[in-house]
Amino acid sequence: MRHRFEFRRGFLTLALSLTLAACGTTPPADTQEQSAAERPTIEMVDSELLPVEGSPVRGAPDAWVTVVVFGDFQCPFCGRLAATLDQVMAEQPEGRARVVFKHVPLDSHPHARLLAQASEAAREQGKFWEMHDLLFDNAAELREGDPQAELRRLANALELDMQRFERDLADSEVAERIARDEALAEELGLSAVPAVYINGGYIPGAQPPAVYMRAIYDVGEATRGAVDDGEMKREEVYAHSVRALLPRSRQAQAAQAEHESAQARASRVPMYHPGRPVIGDDEQALVQIAHFHSLGSEPSVEMHRRLAELQAGDPQRVRVVTFQLPHSDDEVLAFAHRALAAASLDDSSRGQRFLGWLAELPEDAWSQGPELLERMDEKLRELGVDPAQVNAEESRARLDADQRLAIELDVVGIPTAFINGQRVVGLAPLEDLQRLVDEKAAIAERVAQVRNISGRELYEAILNAAEQQPGAR
Repeated sequence: MRHRFEFRRGFLTLALSLTLAACGTTPPADTQEQSAAERPTIEMVDSELLPVEGSPVRGAPDAWVTVVVFGDFQCPFCGRLAATLDQVMAEQPEGRARVVFKHVPLDSHPHARLLAQASEAAREQGKFWEMHDLLFDNAAELREGDPQAELRRLANALELDMQRFERDLADSEVAERIARDEALAEELGLSAVPAVYINGGYIPGAQPPAVYMRAIYDVGEATRGAVDDGEMKREEVYAHSVRALLPRSRQAQAAQAEHESAQARASRVPMYHPGRPVIGDDEQALVQIAHFHSLGSEPSVEMHRRLAELQAGDPQRVRVVTFQLPHSDDEVLAFAHRALAAASLDDSSRGQRFLGWLAELPEDAWSQGPELLERMDEKLRELGVDPAQVNAEESRARLDADQRLAIELDVVGIPTAFINGQRVVGLAPLEDLQRLVDEKAAIAERVAQVRNISGRELYEAILNAAEQQPGAR
């Protein structure tokens, strides 16, 4: 039993660092923890690598598991994580876990540093976590209104001493605390928030609740086993775990950063191949969007709707081309994909009309089998497509070509889009898509004016320029 923690340590690092988002089950409830009233509090040894001292903590000071969160109060994903962790912590037995918050106010968020200072000013009066919750709950008001006025309103709602709050808001010690957290984040190699370390095991981004539930449970069980076997002392649980897990987390972060760098490079998607559903002007478009779409997948269908809305709102600048990447071998879905290829063979806009009709089908329509096949036949005839074309060699070849292209571009999930070559994975919020389209359009417009080019030539020039940027290869 001497090597229990060594084995668990390797398992946890792999799970926490690489694929935790795939964990879907919730660990069993554990009612064996003693309540705080039944046991003495143990003075825990802090970690010199990921210190808790000096940061706000919520939960038992001698918890088996320490969840360290690096966040930014203007980051929407940090807000999502905060709500998730509230849910997760509410389900933990007494004494199992504690949450520690560390500040990483991003330069891209104009009020983030002010909000961090406000939370620390509230902490001076014992109300950090109350302010933490209010800052995330009132994110829209703080972003769109006068942040100073909003902060005063929130401070009043917490019944803080306003003179002291205003004074602490500008205090140098408050600023130094935030700077220490930023320095630690830099030392850890963090390039984005939110980021979570569970006893030193790294989880990037805002994951579903089950991810944190499973990680907390597994880390808790591993540390308990190690203490029971005499591999570590109870008071050294946090410090020992961090020493074991953090180095491997850093390796995983480096691998993740390399992967993200590769994903961020411009991808050369062929946007002028015939026979795909298209909306937009071939010659006037400044922004070319390739969408790898799977019929019957609600996230993919919703992505189609959002991209269509973007194009409709800016029809001269935006062009959307749909590529097919079926996610299932279901007979009805397979027929629908071939039918879409057939509808697009000689007329891309006709293919787009058929795709629009498919996108409006209710989700339960895909389970109707023969009835839906008949409806698709009728729609094809209405659009002037011979249903016999669905099983024609050319339709199958177009579908196969899209799937080969997806492999070449390393498209491994749906929905995936490329906006002037920049990869967007997953169902991105409409406002994020709009912002990216605006950024790409501004760049393309400058290139078009300087070089007096448009259409395919402009698209190629944009990709060539992206490939010449530092770090591209």
